[in-house]
Order: sequence, then C-alpha cells, then structure tokens
Amino acid sequence: MTTRDVDAPLLEVKALRAELADGRTVLHDVSYAVRPGQALGLVGESGSGKSMSLKAVLATLPDGTRTTGDITFDTRSVSAMSRRELRAYRAHDVALIPQDPRASANPVRTVGDFLTEALVRARGTRRRDADTVAARLLVDVGIPDGERRLAQYPHELSGGLLQRVMIAAALAMEPRLLLADEPTTALDVTTQQEVMAILDEQRRDKHLAMVLVTHDLDLAVAVTDTVAVMYAGTIVEIAPSTELHTASRHPYTMGLLRSRPVIGRRDRLTSLPGRPISAFEAGEGCGFAARCSYAQDRCRTTRPVLQAGGTHQVACHRADELAITLPEATP
Repeated sequence: MTTRDVDAPLLEVKALRAELADGRTVLHDVSYAVRPGQALGLVGESGSGKSMSLKAVLATLPDGTRTTGDITFDTRSVSAMSRRELRAYRAHDVALIPQDPRASANPVRTVGDFLTEALVRARGTRRRDADTVAARLLVDVGIPDGERRLAQYPHELSGGLLQRVMIAAALAMEPRLLLADEPTTALDVTTQQEVMAILDEQRRDKHLAMVLVTHDLDLAVAVTDTVAVMYAGTIVEIAPSTELHTASRHPYTMGLLRSRPVIGRRDRLTSLPGRPISAFEAGEGCGFAARCSYAQDRCRTTRPVLQAGGTHQVACHRADELAITLPEATP
C-alpha cells in the first residue's frame, strides 16, 4: 500500500448544501474529511446542522431534499450510488450509533433478535453462529454474561447497557466508518464516560474511522483527533483536538470555550449573546455576525469560506488579524 493510499480520506464531504422540499436550507457549506482510523468531532449548538450532516452521509435526508456538493466514501460518490449500492453501503461500510437507544430498539423483540437480524439477513450467517458472534460482541462492549442478555428485552436493560447494545450492533457488521449521533445524551455522567471509553477502545482496536456528533466540546477533544465546529449549517472552524482549547481562531469557537464550566476556573462564565440560529435563518453574510462583537460590514453581507491557516481551517473574514487579539479560552 502506498503512502498516498494510507493518507487518502475514507469519507470526504465537499461543499455540501442541502435545501428541504419546503425551501428551507438546512446545510449551507459543509466540508470535512476523515481518514481510516481517524475520529472527527462535529460540535455546535442545537440546530447547527450536525445530525442533518450525518443523514446526508447516510443518504437518508428527507424526501425532496435538494443537495449540491458531494460526499464520497472510499472515492465513490454516495449521491451517485444505486439503491442496491446504497443498501450494501449502509449494511457493510457505515454504521450509525443513535442518540436514544430506546427509540431505536424494538420493545417486543429480544436483544438477541436485534443483534443477529443483520448478520443473518445481510451476511447469510447461520442463526446459531450469529448468536455466538452477538454474545461475544456484548462481552467486548462491557456486558458480561452475553448469552443470558441475548434473551432479554430492551426494557430489562438500563440506558447504559442498552447503549452498549447499540455499539455492539454497529460493530456486528464490521463497518469501516462509525457515525455516532450524540450517543451519550440520554445517560448520566458516569455512564457517559464508561460508554465513550468503550466506544473509543473498540474504534481504536478495529482501526475504524468515526464522526462523533456532540454539543460537548470537552468530550470531543477527549476522544477525537480533529474537531469541526458548526454554526447555522456551516463549518466555521476545523482544528486538531489538542489545539482547540488554546489556539482557536474563530470567535464562535472561542465563545463556546469561554462559556463552559471548568473546575478551578477563576473568571466568570461568559455566555454568547443572542440566540443560536438555524441554517434557514442565516442571511447572505456570516451566520454568526449578529452575535459577534468583532463583526464588520462585510461580515453581514458576504459569507466567509473555509480557508486553511496553519493547522486550522477557519471561515472568518478577520481570522488572521483576530488570531493575535482573541483571548485564550482556558482558565
């Protein structure tokens, strides 16, 4: 395998724009890439378009949605795939870990039925062998006595155990890309840490690519290699996770960091002014301009594009000059 093959993106989203059938724009300009084994965190306030971008990757946007730009998986255009190719893509290449496990599990079917259905139907695995694989997967994700758990129903499991089942189901098809849509939102803090530790361990062991959608910047930094910050349907900054706290270059990212509670912090939390807007509310200029204390006239009339600057990509007209004036976000 050549160096170029190793470095090539597994998933690449290029200038993606999506407009619903009713005319509302839900994604303005989304571009990012994920290599094999790499984890990307997609962060931002509610309504920024994070989950909608995952639907685009899965090609499950609402009927009638018009899109421009492109999404490629292993150099294949997702939008150009036939129905048969899409079924294979969703069954073998990419797997989704949902936000609410109870909404995704059928309450009248056992955990074993849920885990083995795809193995039996998509891979032609015999039911007995599928049960063995499923029990082993449950053990891998931290659920002891896997065989007994296969006979249980979703209501018999706690939220943390059921989310582990969802991770096991995602891993069962041996995908190359994991899409995790706020997988710990419905869990308490301690269980969140346990579930994310298991997910991160399994991803690393199997060398999977992952896109993690979350509103928690600290979680994204802890378990991903790169963070992409979204606002109003647009990627406004992409940076290495290790640099996000100390070297952010977009005013929105800095505002998010300054507004988060941190143990040992001495200064007061500073909330972002105004309210977050959805993509369909954004005008011709920068979507963040109305809340940004650094905005100028051009910010309100011309939408900035994502441009490389060192190890970061930033969509801000004033990124270069603000890089030396924006305060650090760490305590």
